[in-house]
Amino acid sequence: MAHMFRIQCRASDDLSLAIVNGEVWHKDARYSCSIKDEAGRPTFALVNKATGDALKHSLGYYCPVRVIKFEPGYLDESVLWAEGGDPVDGYRRIHMMNNADYIFDAEEAIPPYGGARDGTRLILFRWNGGLNQLWRMVPCGGDVLEHEKPLRVVCHSNQALCLSVRDGAVVLADIDHKDPKQQWIVSFQNTRRVTDAEGHRSFVLMNWSTGKAMKRSGDGEPVELVGHSLDSVDVALLWTRGNDLGEEFYCIRTVCDVGLVLDVAGGVPEFGGAHDGTQIIVFPCHGGANQRWSMLPFD
Repeated sequence: MAHMFRIQCRASDDLSLAIVNGEVWHKDARYSCSIKDEAGRPTFALVNKATGDALKHSLGYYCPVRVIKFEPGYLDESVLWAEGGDPVDGYRRIHMMNNADYIFDAEEAIPPYGGARDGTRLILFRWNGGLNQLWRMVPCGGDVLEHEKPLRVVCHSNQALCLSVRDGAVVLADIDHKDPKQQWIVSFQNTRRVTDAEGHRSFVLMNWSTGKAMKRSGDGEPVELVGHSLDSVDVALLWTRGNDLGEEFYCIRTVCDVGLVLDVAGGVPEFGGAHDGTQIIVFPCHGGANQRWSMLPFD
């Protein structure tokens, strides 16, 4: 099965790589076992789902990446790429298979030139450490497993609200069936069968729209939303779900300490209750309605 991705640049999470009207890609790795880059890393082709075109090496340094109709049965090394460098918040360099010095670069997508924007060209450039040279492939669409379909995470204290992302923070928001930032994936990829002290299997809670994962904070501090790599998972990104507390509501707990749970800050009546924009924190478990969550299919 083809794995579908959006390819995002670290210079702007709001934009993704596109050809005309297609922004979803699949990573064709049929030659990855036999063809490696100079460092021995597996290669792949990046094929646009809407157009069927593959990204092809540019004509040289500072030249735009080209596209060519992808022919699955024909080996063309000019459409093969590899990922290099250590991941930074889930982002890595993407370079030519036969020349690791030529990497994906969002042209002039840096503050002095106005930053990343709609229409920014993809070129090849030498590594200079810029955010416009770091990329990640965010799973989307039909490639997620059945247990990784998008979910809405609703709090018991106010079931008209759900987890969302606003200005880079995790908050409660009024339910909006059209808002992709209210869609979450419970992912078991590379959790290595890690369980909590009670034997519950851990998972990563990833926002569908941003591709970022929820990370535990200090006691009473807002949770973070961070990039992550599918190749490895930080234990601070791992959560578990406790036993059913009734009506299919559960505590969502940190894997390292089941006594610390996801909590709606001040989401109890004496502090004003849960409302749109309320921050989400990690807090010692007390069994309140603001610590009980239900994961519902996103319709």
